[in-house]
Amino acid sequence: MSITGCWIFLLLLAVPMAALAEDSSPDEIAASIVKIHVVTSAPDWTAPWQRWSREEGVGSGVVIDGQRILTNAHMVADQVNLEVQRGGVGKRFNAQVEYVCDPCDLAILSVSDERFFDGVKSIGIGELPEPQQPVRVYGFPEGGDGLAVNEGVVSRIEVDMYSHARSLMLLVQVDAAINAGNSGGPVVSDGMIVGISMQTLEDAENIADIVPAPVIKHFLADVSDGTFDGFPELGVYLQGLENDALRESLGMADDSPGVLVTSVSRRGSAHGVIRPGDVILAIDGVPILEDANVELRRAVHVNRRFVEHRSQVGDEISVSLMRDGRKFSQTVKMLAPKPLVRLGEFDRSPDYRIFGGLVFQVLTDRWLSFYDNPDLLSRFRDQPSFADYEVLGERGVQDRRRELVVLGEFVVNELTRGYEDFQYEIVYAVNGEPIEDLAHLS
Repeated sequence: MSITGCWIFLLLLAVPMAALAEDSSPDEIAASIVKIHVVTSAPDWTAPWQRWSREEGVGSGVVIDGQRILTNAHMVADQVNLEVQRGGVGKRFNAQVEYVCDPCDLAILSVSDERFFDGVKSIGIGELPEPQQPVRVYGFPEGGDGLAVNEGVVSRIEVDMYSHARSLMLLVQVDAAINAGNSGGPVVSDGMIVGISMQTLEDAENIADIVPAPVIKHFLADVSDGTFDGFPELGVYLQGLENDALRESLGMADDSPGVLVTSVSRRGSAHGVIRPGDVILAIDGVPILEDANVELRRAVHVNRRFVEHRSQVGDEISVSLMRDGRKFSQTVKMLAPKPLVRLGEFDRSPDYRIFGGLVFQVLTDRWLSFYDNPDLLSRFRDQPSFADYEVLGERGVQDRRRELVVLGEFVVNELTRGYEDFQYEIVYAVNGEPIEDLAHLS
């Protein structure tokens, strides 16, 4: 899937937690599948003091270790009521959201009534599947009330966009028939979970993306201490070194891997350690190829973010560099990204301030996605992290800025007359004072 591709969410099923000693039988897997009934109410970004009417949806989930349910984050985003139901069992049970990872589109639910789990066995999580490996997709797609099972094969492994929070992560593409209602359902091979159904390509038949087992395991390991920290990244912009003249100017050998650092986020893990102009040769011992990919398996190359996402927040990894022709290694403490243009922002009302009829809001990716106008702050719509590299005032101002404030909608009155041309623009300063965040603007 390319970033410009048009992807839609399904409402699929989910995947289990810690791997068990033995594989699960088809009957045991079927008994662990959960139908999720959700009522949502999303914020109205044009009038942030109110919310849209409530909508009902149905998706899927699966019972995992510890009497918990794994599903998609987009299944429970902005939820105001959540119920779960076992396949073939009429009674619904109230559920609560325990943990949510919007970047990897996963969530863990709990049910306080232990009767819900009577006779249910959790399903183990397997490994990253191989290309052409057969899989089965479980869930409750539209078109009926019962559990549906579809078969397919793994067709592609890559790092690409998760539509829910517009994050780039490892994903697996399968050619199984997946429809609305499947989201959150397990994708199973040899009795083990190898992925969770997530999204499908619009106007294409039987092409769907799943959250693969390594991403699931990272999320579950992350929350095992009771806190969700996220997936860390270096925070660097890179240029491939496929151009011979560029390689020669940097003193790169013809057969040497590596990519050129063109910019470093001032809020990222690499800030103060890696510099623009450095060549990254390897991350955590994995060589970075000249096209900024790494070799995942023989003949399977994926984006270098896969290596960065293997570590947990707080881990220290080694980065091999070349600077001014000298090779050396640096230790980087991995941090979760904190972009100025925040991704996700679900399950909360948007921040805003009204002054003289002008409505000021925090610029987030979700605010941008609400508008159909492709020119609306397009530099941030296409690449939200651009704000972390763009020069936004003097150096001291950059370091202090924690949010970008945008002039959103207007409360129409005589005070706002003549300000229409400034709508949907970033507010960098008020009365000459640089704005650090929405609270500072107030």
